[in-house]
Amino acid sequence: MYLENPPDYDRLRKEFAWEKTAVLEGKRRLAAEPMFQRLARVTKWFRRHVLKRNKLAPLARRYFQPGAVIDVGCGKGHWLRRMGEMGFVPSGVEISDGLAAQATPHATAFGGRVVHDNAVDGLDQFADGTFAGATLMSVLEHESNPARLLAKLYRKLVTNGIMIIKVPNFACWNRRIRGIRWCGFRFPDHVNYFTPDTLREMIQRAKFKVIRFWTVDRFPLSDNMWMVCQAT
Repeated sequence: MYLENPPDYDRLRKEFAWEKTAVLEGKRRLAAEPMFQRLARVTKWFRRHVLKRNKLAPLARRYFQPGAVIDVGCGKGHWLRRMGEMGFVPSGVEISDGLAAQATPHATAFGGRVVHDNAVDGLDQFADGTFAGATLMSVLEHESNPARLLAKLYRKLVTNGIMIIKVPNFACWNRRIRGIRWCGFRFPDHVNYFTPDTLREMIQRAKFKVIRFWTVDRFPLSDNMWMVCQAT
């Protein structure tokens, strides 16, 4: 599933920057379903601050080798700072003007840097075989050229380098039940939607080997799915 006429990179950088669309989308959903959205926010806060669920950090500790890592679509740079604290040298690529500026000090504090550009062109600023690990957290659904992005990222990783992906799961039960009101739909900045099968096929076509995609990583009751891949 994909948006036939996605906005170009310049519009994504300015008009549809994440920090702008996230606020507008939050207000729209709250106005449309006030009780449901308030419950969803409380649930999200409880998982994050009480249960302290963080799937990314344990995956990075388990699968990444020491060295340089890159967060594609690094946002404000919170994960860059976390990776630096974990002992990695973090760099990032971010298309938004404001978010790239906020992320830069988090990377430079640990010897990395942030490239302000779209993901595909931004990766050209790094040499091939630079990174031991890469993270794409809620990125591929924004990218109109996901196959091209994956092909470039494959070259930027060292041999057997690891890539961790998180994307909305178009095959989840919540999408089937809620239809167009599903939280994974964000128009027009979400331009791709993947099922477990289509995500796996795209990753394998990009020469990556899927080394973790368990049932718990693509559980049908979850709106998102996680995958760990290796640049063999």
